[in-house]
Amino acid sequence: MNAARGGGSVENGIANFAPLAATVFLALVMLLPVGTGVANVMMPHFVLIATFYWLLRRPVLMPYGACAAIGFLLDLWLDVPLGLNMLMLLSTRLFILSQIKYLRGQTRLVQWLVFALFTLILYTLSWFAVALAKRDWLPVEPLFTQWLVTTLSYAPVALVIGRLRRVMV
Repeated sequence: MNAARGGGSVENGIANFAPLAATVFLALVMLLPVGTGVANVMMPHFVLIATFYWLLRRPVLMPYGACAAIGFLLDLWLDVPLGLNMLMLLSTRLFILSQIKYLRGQTRLVQWLVFALFTLILYTLSWFAVALAKRDWLPVEPLFTQWLVTTLSYAPVALVIGRLRRVMV
């Protein structure tokens, strides 16, 4: 009866945790040791992809606190300067919220291109931040490779997350 009047149901309440649960799951996937000593494979930044995707679709379900907490845990797990991933995810939220009216009606290709450009800027700024923290210029090739792998992974990861979103709603 409550659901018929427009009230929330238990299923809808559980579905509201899907973005956070999917993002945490992808964070755990990011931490898997991939590759061998012979062929080391670089892992895409799945959390950045998931955050960008969910903020475009359901920004209310990925609040600032969730972005900050997941980013902080990533900083601890990945052994990068504390606050780096947290700032990246919070910057993603601020960017999406400021541009959502322009991005929502766009095709997936345009959204992917915006993701590629935005993440290039984020990775470049993070490279400068790490270089300042370590007081040494770091090689650019790993940064570019990480950006390329993340950018190319956006479409398939967004497709899987989109399927999850359709199942949960």
